[in-house]
Amino acid sequence: MTSWRMESAATLLVLVTLIGIPLWVRSEEAAASRVPDEPGLHVIEITAVAAGGIFTFEDVVGHNYWRLTPAVARPVVRVGEKVLFRLRSADVIHGFSIPELQVGPIVIEPGYVTEVRFEPTEAGEFLIQCVFRCGGCHEEMFAVLEVRGPNGEPPPEDM
Repeated sequence: MTSWRMESAATLLVLVTLIGIPLWVRSEEAAASRVPDEPGLHVIEITAVAAGGIFTFEDVVGHNYWRLTPAVARPVVRVGEKVLFRLRSADVIHGFSIPELQVGPIVIEPGYVTEVRFEPTEAGEFLIQCVFRCGGCHEEMFAVLEVRGPNGEPPPEDM
């Protein structure tokens, strides 16, 4: 009778481990990816990738890191719009900065989501840079933030 109880307890422990823990991890990840319900909040998710030296909208993870050729991110926002950048690193520690808008420098660590909020006050095209030496392509690592006028009109050409 004792061995039957031990066997049942062991089976229960295995089931909790194989089913319970993945369900718990999934719920925690879902909770972490929820964005606060804030009117007018523009959420932009960007991944920093040292291989190729880019910021991209694409989800670069372990199984596609070496075969994916992601496109450079070019987020578009409006003057006065509340912006939330959700930043991830696909590989190493990166930095995030938009110097002309006084955003950053912000550290982006692998395995974490870093959030940056700001409201642009002027229209134009602004360089997004990595501010930490992250690899051989660090000098080329950039993206461009396009800030349009309050009504969505593109920035003047002379910028």
